[in-house]
Amino acid sequence: MLTFKLIAMKISTKTGIKKLCKLIIGAIFLFGLTLASCSKETESVAYSYLSIANASPTLGTYNIYLDGTKYNTSGAVAFGGVIAYSSLTAGDHTLSFTTESSSNVLTSKTVSLEDNEAYSAFLIDKGDKLEVLLVKDEMTVASTEKAFIRFINLSPDAPALDLSVSDGETLISDKAYKSASAFQAIDPKVYSFELKANGIVKALLADQTLTAGKYYTIISRGLITVGEIDQPFGAQLITNL
Repeated sequence: MLTFKLIAMKISTKTGIKKLCKLIIGAIFLFGLTLASCSKETESVAYSYLSIANASPTLGTYNIYLDGTKYNTSGAVAFGGVIAYSSLTAGDHTLSFTTESSSNVLTSKTVSLEDNEAYSAFLIDKGDKLEVLLVKDEMTVASTEKAFIRFINLSPDAPALDLSVSDGETLISDKAYKSASAFQAIDPKVYSFELKANGIVKALLADQTLTAGKYYTIISRGLITVGEIDQPFGAQLITNL
C-alpha cells in the first residue's frame, strides 16, 4: 500500500544544568555536596511539502527562487515543467520568478505552508498579470484499489470547464479559471479525458494510464486565443504522488 504520509521531524538537544547546594547544619557549614540534575528540552521543527509548476502560457522559461535562493537545479523551467515535492519548514516563504536571462523579479508571492501539509504552486497568466496560485493538496486516503484525480482550470481566457471521460461520464463540472476540485477516487486503468465548455470538447488528453494508489492532477493550460509567443490551449496530466 502506497501511503502519502507527511512527517513532522523532531530534533532533540540536551542541556545540563548544575545546581550547587549548600547545607547548613547549626553553625557548621558543609561544603562539597553538589547535586547535578539534567533536564531535556525538545525543539520541534515542523515540515511541509511543496511542488512548483510553470503554467504561464508563453514561450518563456523561468528561474524560481525560494526565500532568495535559487530553487530549480536543472535549468530554467519551461511551460508545463514541474518540480516535484520537496520538504520545507512550515511557515511563510517567499516564491519569486525571473526569466532565464535576467535577475529581475517578475512576480513573487508569500506562501503560508501549514505543518504536515502538501501544496502545489503554479505560475499562471502572463505579462503584468503573471502570478502564483497556491493550492493545498489534500491526499489523505491510501488505497490499493483506486487512483485519485482532480482538475484545476489554469487557462486565463477559458470559460468554466468540465472534465469528462471520452464517450463517458463527466467527472468534474464547471471549474472557472483558478478553481480546483478535490481529489476523487477513480478506477485505475487507461483513460482518454476531455475538457469541455458548454458540452463542446475543447481539449483531448488521450491514453493516460492511472495506477492504483496514485494521485493525479489534470490542468487546463495555454490560451484559446493565441498570440505569436503564446502557448495554445490544452490539457496536462501531473502525477502528484
